[in-house]
Amino acid sequence: MNDLENNLKFEYLYRDSGNYKQFGCLVLRNPTDIKPETATKQIKRLLIDGEFFYPDKVQVPRLESYEFDPEMDHDWYEFEKFSLTDEKPTISITAQNFIDSFL
Repeated sequence: MNDLENNLKFEYLYRDSGNYKQFGCLVLRNPTDIKPETATKQIKRLLIDGEFFYPDKVQVPRLESYEFDPEMDHDWYEFEKFSLTDEKPTISITAQNFIDSFL
């Protein structure tokens, strides 16, 4: 089995006040073989209302191509899902350490 076949993809989005969506993802090394379902359960317990997070607090790149209106928009992003991928990691942190960073 190729080590890359086991990486986890973390997918997220930003939804502005006009309901326009911007999507992003991170690919995480997964040396402990965390299943997407398990990672989802772990992270949802740590998110605001089970789905929101502040990207700057957890090493998630901001989606900068939207025009931020501080009177209408907010700073939090939405968790979408985890999935297995064979893509190369985009950051050096492991999947478990990434999830733990939401504590």
